[in-house]
Amino acid sequence: MDRDEPVGFWSYTRRDDDIERGKIKGLVDLISDEFEITTGRELHIFFDKKDISWGEEWRSRIDSAIMGTTFMIAIITPRFFRSQECRREVITFSSHASSLGLDDLLLPILYSGSSDLLDENPDDELVALIKRRNYVDWTALRLEDEGSPRYRQAVHELAIRLAEILASASEREPTAQEEALAVDDQAGIVEQLAEMEDALPRLAECLTGFGEVTAEIGSHMEWATGEISESDKRNGGFAGRLRVSQQLASRLQDPVQRFAKWGDQYAAELAIVDPGVLTLIRISRDPELPQEDRATLGEFFKAALGAASASRDNVPILVGFSSNAEEIAKFSKSVRPLMMTLKKSAQRVVDGQSVMDEWERLIQEDGGDNTASPE
Repeated sequence: MDRDEPVGFWSYTRRDDDIERGKIKGLVDLISDEFEITTGRELHIFFDKKDISWGEEWRSRIDSAIMGTTFMIAIITPRFFRSQECRREVITFSSHASSLGLDDLLLPILYSGSSDLLDENPDDELVALIKRRNYVDWTALRLEDEGSPRYRQAVHELAIRLAEILASASEREPTAQEEALAVDDQAGIVEQLAEMEDALPRLAECLTGFGEVTAEIGSHMEWATGEISESDKRNGGFAGRLRVSQQLASRLQDPVQRFAKWGDQYAAELAIVDPGVLTLIRISRDPELPQEDRATLGEFFKAALGAASASRDNVPILVGFSSNAEEIAKFSKSVRPLMMTLKKSAQRVVDGQSVMDEWERLIQEDGGDNTASPE
């Protein structure tokens, strides 16, 4: 496929398309056709994530930083936010696009749900990301017949908007970060490395803090599970469960607040480090990069890989926390706010792992530690 040819990736949940009887897939075809008849250029949109070509084209576009002709459309529904795969796709794409100053290449379509869908979970990082983009509200349009004038006009407007976004992306100026990190500007590289070397230890501190408070919260939850079991054996009924829930809420007040604090700091530090890591990975691919700089970058990449690995150790525990929090929240309103805080903070780390997994993939595919001499 010609790299100058515009290519899109469609992020959605298969179940939503099934419920809509294929109408979401139909929208892909309508937009592609409208784009072509309006601009005279073909538009290929990858829809089936099980198709091997999706993964191949994704890696080719992302790894080569040819983002000026690459976009993503995310079909936002209530189920979308519960899909870890969809979250990973959007977060990974947005991470690359933002590091190149191309935020507009992520186009969210609010497809279904209440008008307050994006206001119901303001602490969700993905919700915040979607709200920062100029999303299209399709919640009323999806009820229209696909052949209706209103529906066709909306498809036309989407195609035009895509054409404008792609045209703007192809003409963009280098970001300040890219200019500062030009290969012949050694001071820029050193300064960026210094900033991120300061941030990585803080990121590691967050992970350590998470580990400690996670163990503390886990012990309280185990206590509550045991107490509820004993209460049920004594036929304590709902009164017994309510008593345990109230006691659990008291025990969890302080550790959950600390857990949320670590979640906020983790997200903030990752936002500092991520654009720089991606930029330095791109720089490390330059065959003319001096070996001394390549070795310096390699040491930094080893530290980044270490952070990714340490974070990954927390993910299974946090996923379990998130699931358990939903169940425990059903017991009593006294514990519900704490469980929702716990769930949101855990999701922040799980989402952040998608970012660091992408670092790991790129660094390892480029040769492990990026210290190898260019051929």
